[in-house]
Amino acid sequence: MSQSTDLARAQERFARRQRLVRWRGWLPWAAGGLVVLLGGVIAWLFYFSSVLAVSGVKVAGADTVPTATIVEVAAAPLGTPLTKVDLGAIAERVRTIQAVADAQVTRAWPDQLKIVVTERVPVVVVTDGSNFELVDATGVAFKTVPAKPEGLPEALVVGSRREVTISSVVTVSAALPASLRSQVVSISAASPDSITLNLGSKVKVVWGSSDDSERKAAVLSVLMKRDAQVYDVSAPDLPVTKGEKK
Repeated sequence: MSQSTDLARAQERFARRQRLVRWRGWLPWAAGGLVVLLGGVIAWLFYFSSVLAVSGVKVAGADTVPTATIVEVAAAPLGTPLTKVDLGAIAERVRTIQAVADAQVTRAWPDQLKIVVTERVPVVVVTDGSNFELVDATGVAFKTVPAKPEGLPEALVVGSRREVTISSVVTVSAALPASLRSQVVSISAASPDSITLNLGSKVKVVWGSSDDSERKAAVLSVLMKRDAQVYDVSAPDLPVTKGEKK
């Protein structure tokens, strides 16, 4: 009786070991199949499913540019999986808006695009006597307004080399310290080499070209300690005044 029992137990242990060996042999295949299945599900979810597809656009940084304009120009491909969206192409389209200096586009999971814009900041308003153009620090005229905005120097730019002249005026304006810039009523420029600052009480500053503007600004700050009608810093090494009051 005991021999038959021992034999049965031995057979059972052998059978368990066989099943364990077979299971261990199948385990790597099962794990590999699970990984492949999981990878397929993830690929489908991110690249083909509508679950993570673009359903809307968020805009940040817009102040003067309407959000609706940015969204329209961006032309985000709604319904396209986020991973397939060309972010760079969208950013390039948004940068075509004149008042936008830069744009960055990112994915906002699970189903949004986020556009962060940097708007151009006007440093001078350029006029030909009828139109007023806002110009940023890079010399780009990005918006026309019907009247001169408060707090910006007005530049009267004439002549054939208008774009170059505007760029020179911006360089001069940027070189002025805030305390001096606030005194500038207007800037006259018939060419890049003939820039004049018009201050209050008919006081003028003959600036010349935009070359050495920082040095000219420093010289002017010292020169204006004298009470004069004209300050000429076109040659900063030999500055002169006219109409100086005694």
